[in-house]
Amino acid sequence: MNRSLKLAIVSLLVVCASQNVAISQDASDFPGLILDLSRTNNSGSARILGLGGAQTAIGGDISSVSSNPAGLGFFNRSEFSFSAQFNGLNTSSDYLNTTIEDSRLNFNIPNLGAVINTAKSKGKWKSQSFGVSLNRTADFQNQVTYEGLNSNYDFIRYAVQQDNLDGFTDLTDLAFEVDLTTTVDFTYNGESEILIDDQLFPVEDVFGRIPNIGETLELTERNIFDVNTGELGYPNEEFPVQTQENIDVRGASYQFSLAYGANYDDKVYLGGSIGIASFNKEVERLLIERPTETDLNELRLLDEYEQSGIGINGTLGVIIRPIDQILLGASYTTPTYYSASQIQEIELSAFYNTGDIFSEGIIYEDFDYNITTPSRLKGGVTAFLNKSGFITAEVERINYSGANLSQPSDGFSFSEENNTIDRFNNALNYRLGAEFRYQIFRVRGGFAYIEDPVENNLEQDETQFSFGLGIRKRKYYGDLAIVHSDGFANRISPYPGAPQAVVEQNTIRVTLTVGVNF
Repeated sequence: MNRSLKLAIVSLLVVCASQNVAISQDASDFPGLILDLSRTNNSGSARILGLGGAQTAIGGDISSVSSNPAGLGFFNRSEFSFSAQFNGLNTSSDYLNTTIEDSRLNFNIPNLGAVINTAKSKGKWKSQSFGVSLNRTADFQNQVTYEGLNSNYDFIRYAVQQDNLDGFTDLTDLAFEVDLTTTVDFTYNGESEILIDDQLFPVEDVFGRIPNIGETLELTERNIFDVNTGELGYPNEEFPVQTQENIDVRGASYQFSLAYGANYDDKVYLGGSIGIASFNKEVERLLIERPTETDLNELRLLDEYEQSGIGINGTLGVIIRPIDQILLGASYTTPTYYSASQIQEIELSAFYNTGDIFSEGIIYEDFDYNITTPSRLKGGVTAFLNKSGFITAEVERINYSGANLSQPSDGFSFSEENNTIDRFNNALNYRLGAEFRYQIFRVRGGFAYIEDPVENNLEQDETQFSFGLGIRKRKYYGDLAIVHSDGFANRISPYPGAPQAVVEQNTIRVTLTVGVNF
């Protein structure tokens, strides 16, 4: 069965974007996708990660290619660099007084690049360097499991009330096709309220008007029965429904950057870069409900979708040295302009105690659209402790409300989503790091605070603590960094009206970088 994504937007498992910005798992949560793309990791080499991600006023590192290309002006020789990373994710979900832990270990290549340094000139332009890098800018990897016993609400109740109160959707159509619901005739006799799925609703809310006396109208009713009484079976305290959802998310965003940086008289360093950004995100959500003492043994709702895109941005940067012990840096990154697409399919299956299995699905047409992510402005300072090391800090301003969704296919409108984005706050992120040197050895520590741009009752500011070690030789170097990110909370709901699971997550990233100078 093929349908347009326009129908899907109103029929999928809805997770409110204002409450699920850190791990967006709903195909229709486009503001959440923008936040996923914009709230990027502290990325780069292990050296920079060990410094808390602070890199605006630091030069001579491969990370300069994508962060502040003015840092390329510090290179006095060419370099090749490679990084490998283990990313450990831990989640804890609380749903209907049941707590479940889940985890995932992921291996990836966060940074790969090279810098080509040209010979020094005789004038005040001391040197210039060209850089190229591939950088992993955001990690979508996630795995969440939550479950609990619900005595008040189930998927069938959602389908019945959705049909009667708000109109048919793809999910409610599927519920009808697999025999979870049926249609009944209702003859109006003047009552002010009507019983729908064991709840009373005003007649006018159901039909949008007061019917004529004796008028017969059609209603949707549940079609699941109590095996003991033969009456309609509803979840209650004695016979609750077991609800479980497994969410599996994979993918990341990357940026391929080409950069140029130059050194003027060892006082001013200038640079610019072009970035080709891309992302791919694959999500699988499996909802399982098992009623108690009904002729329905189990229902399964599988929602699978993939989002991908390619875009472009630009970065300009400058670093100045007012005195030998101080560096001041600044960089500006334009919005990233993506051309994106989405594919999706859903399937609902019902397993009955008679042995019957009914299954129906929908494959949606490809959905194309454009994304504009926020611009970034960074400022930083580095103070050198003679030859013993340095301390560096930066502040980053992200203009989240400047993001935008546009040009959707199939005539769909993004007006509501863009209104949500307009309410995002501009965020300030802070990063601090220090490096101490002894002969060829380096010890680093860092801290980062990533501000939440969405106002809600969830704690979604992120703090990161990092530690690093390094060794520097003339022809090669090696660095190791460990970064711990304190968890932030999210709310996830399997379908509208159902209780929400509160999910907390934290990550530990271990990154190794090796480089060769030539």
